[in-house]
Amino acid sequence: MLVLVAACGKPAPPPHDDQKPVVAPKLADAGTAAVAPVVQTYEDLAAALKATIPDDARVVGFGELHSRTDRARVTSTLAHFTTEALPAIQDKVSDVIIETWVVDKGCGKQATEATAKMQTTMRRPVETKSEIAVLVDAVSAAGLKPHAMRVTCDDYTRIAPPGKDVDPVAMLTLTTKELGRIATEAVIHRDKEPAHKPWIALYGGALHNDRFPDDAVAEWSYAKKVDEVSANHFVEIDLIVPELAEGDDTLKKQPWFPVVAQAGTKPQVWKRGERSFVIVLPRAKEP
Repeated sequence: MLVLVAACGKPAPPPHDDQKPVVAPKLADAGTAAVAPVVQTYEDLAAALKATIPDDARVVGFGELHSRTDRARVTSTLAHFTTEALPAIQDKVSDVIIETWVVDKGCGKQATEATAKMQTTMRRPVETKSEIAVLVDAVSAAGLKPHAMRVTCDDYTRIAPPGKDVDPVAMLTLTTKELGRIATEAVIHRDKEPAHKPWIALYGGALHNDRFPDDAVAEWSYAKKVDEVSANHFVEIDLIVPELAEGDDTLKKQPWFPVVAQAGTKPQVWKRGERSFVIVLPRAKEP
């Protein structure tokens, strides 16, 4: 069983792992809540990624807004990544790290119950599990190496103690540690290969890939660690489905949110800062 993971918080911190804190824009005059940021518009997501990701990138951390049962039911960020982003970058990618885990049956009832509790608490649509499987299949079919988080029996107990609610801090901590570990090991391993492909892709919640995290949540971003192992060649890209952003009051305070308001039929790219980008995807087509 594959499950896309995220810590589920209450209105106060800790946040969901697809919620970055509201911080000042990293570029002068990048935009405010009243003035739309300056953006670049592209024909499709493939064109946006090819124009945006620097040629010297080593690890590209994609951050998503998770689909939830209490948000708009539109094509998920995950599906956009699988069908549009992956084909556009796969020729340059060796490994794809996914914020997911395979349930360890050796951990018995605790593993299955903890996983089910996570899915319920995070309000994941039932189709999320199959969408992850589709992504894994697509990665393998392209000849790339998929990676999932390693969750131990003790981890299951920490993130979802028997008889208690899910512990969001434990989940955020585990996710950050695992994504950072896998990315670090993948870079070191591939760097030993003379003809390795230039990029490693990492896909997960938009909190963990933050290059410019607020101090209050900095411990839940793997970006600094991965930037170090990649010799300052980590790139952050957040993929924003406008209908999902509009359903979250916290996200409405983000400096890029005016781009969501003007979202149309083509993706728009806003540069948050050095090697940090937000891509607002097109609105879903009317049925």
